[in-house]
Amino acid sequence: MRISRIYNNNVALAQTFSGEQMVVIGRGLAFGKRRGDLVDPTLVEQTFVPEAGTPDEKLSWSLAEIPSQILGVATDLESLVKSEGITISHSFIMPLADHLNYAVVRAREGIVVDYPLAVEVAQLYPQEVRFGRRALELVRERLGVNLPANEAIPLAMHLVNSQFATEDMSGTYRMTEIFSQIFGVISTGFGQPVDQSSMSAARFVTHLRYLFVRAAKGVDSEAEPSVPLLLETLKTAHPQAFACARKVLLILEIHLEQQLTDDELTYLTIHIARLAKDQYGSSSRVS
Repeated sequence: MRISRIYNNNVALAQTFSGEQMVVIGRGLAFGKRRGDLVDPTLVEQTFVPEAGTPDEKLSWSLAEIPSQILGVATDLESLVKSEGITISHSFIMPLADHLNYAVVRAREGIVVDYPLAVEVAQLYPQEVRFGRRALELVRERLGVNLPANEAIPLAMHLVNSQFATEDMSGTYRMTEIFSQIFGVISTGFGQPVDQSSMSAARFVTHLRYLFVRAAKGVDSEAEPSVPLLLETLKTAHPQAFACARKVLLILEIHLEQQLTDDELTYLTIHIARLAKDQYGSSSRVS
């Protein structure tokens, strides 16, 4: 591959002989080089493909500002995520590296940041929080910097965000707040707290996450339950789950700013009934 653009001595944009562009990272790989020179493959430590449509100015500024060691950590974390079968967008590396860079700067300057949704994130996204903690370990191993334990929370949210291929982190945090509110409704409805680390809660969260994606894209529910027959059956068999589902549906309609169908009410009732059965032993228990 040949160098298309040099960002610093350790980072360059290169083009393969098949025409694909990628960022190459490695100590001294661009030192003394010019545009058009061949990249020494023995010096390449990490590579990543930038997100299609990323403006050159934005990419150039980011790559010039972020140390190559941190870019290397971010690319290794991407490889870790993909090795676990998690599908993420190409835009994962740069926001992650940018966050890591400023987290390292803050840690060295003794600046502490509070993350108000830490409890909710830890309960709703246990897999992603484990990734965040692994990221902290890798930073400590590679850079010798001990980041605060709560930095695992925003790192986890970067992974959540990337799974939906969106650039807007505020939407991901808003979604988390809504999920916490929904579990609050279920806890109140059944008179007991919900164990959000349980498998049934995880399945419910997965359904809700993809509901947000479908709603954003204007796509209807993925399947066609027997409505209204199934819904009427659920209403009779699981009255508390149905009552909770109606409240959850209203919350979702308010936040998504769109009307949801009886299909979605059916899915919500099924998930809440399963969750209640797993956690309370009955989906119709009187609180």
